[in-house]
Amino acid sequence: MQNSTQAANAWRILFLLFLANLFNFFDRTIPAIIIEPIRMEWHLSDFQLGIIGTAFTIVYAIAGLPLGRLADTGSRSKLMGWGLFAWSGLTAVNGLVGSFWTFLLVRMGIGIGEASYAPAANSLIGDLFPAHRRARAMGIFMLGLPLGLLLAFFTIGWMVKAFDSWRAPFFIAAVPGLILAVFMFYIKEPKRGAAETVQVSQERVDRPIRRVLAVPTFLWLVLAGLCFNFATYACNSFLVPMLQRYFLMPLQDAAVATGVIVGVTGLVGLTLGGWIADKIHQRVANGRLLFAAFSLIISTVTTAWALHAGRIEIGVFVALFSVGWLFAYNFYTCVYT
Repeated sequence: MQNSTQAANAWRILFLLFLANLFNFFDRTIPAIIIEPIRMEWHLSDFQLGIIGTAFTIVYAIAGLPLGRLADTGSRSKLMGWGLFAWSGLTAVNGLVGSFWTFLLVRMGIGIGEASYAPAANSLIGDLFPAHRRARAMGIFMLGLPLGLLLAFFTIGWMVKAFDSWRAPFFIAAVPGLILAVFMFYIKEPKRGAAETVQVSQERVDRPIRRVLAVPTFLWLVLAGLCFNFATYACNSFLVPMLQRYFLMPLQDAAVATGVIVGVTGLVGLTLGGWIADKIHQRVANGRLLFAAFSLIISTVTTAWALHAGRIEIGVFVALFSVGWLFAYNFYTCVYT
């Protein structure tokens, strides 16, 4: 039996991981905000607009398997560094393309780059922090999600208006990611399993994917993640154009309203949710999962109410949808740990 320890540089590394996570979600959110200008320039259908997010997600999911294996066996800092360099560089390329299909291919490349990040970062956090602090650390790490979304939704509409071009945000977003990629290579990684209370075997495991899928809890978490991300990606992809078309809002206002729904709520949900999840887990063994299930029920009811309420005031719609997203964020702090 080993004592549960925390790496001396844990919080500094967590800050870098948080920043990269912020850039991750900022970059992937850009198409969802400028989707209407793209549709009008290239005369696209809603089906084609949907393909952009679908192709990214499929490639992201498939690439995550071999890249996750690399995170288990290789250098996580190098994997994150090269991944961040790749997706930031390709984000700039997205601003140069001249057709829908080249735009789509570049988005798929970005999906591969971004898929390298989550497995390595989650693995690193697991080795940096002991179990009783891991949900809190994960909550801070996942703050990059709402802050990235918040920053994107509050600034990209302004960028489009200021530069009179939907391409400008891609060039601007690439710069900080390329700079941060350099710092990733200098992260000093802890020993694998360093924060665990029991000795972790370093031996190679045969057929690891089959082994983990044979664990019922893990299989249910995969299915839950599939359903959860299907819903959240659909909302993120079409919420801005829906506000533009249904509520007749200009791009900048629609983006800000969406930022309130998916960004502001995340700041509260991930910080408070992580703390509550840790407290419940200390009292009940499966407390995190029970809290996640309860939160998703509330989220489903409130978002469904907003979508089926008909012609309601925009303020009421934003309020209802925001409550749904507030509870939805508990999925990350409860399940990822």
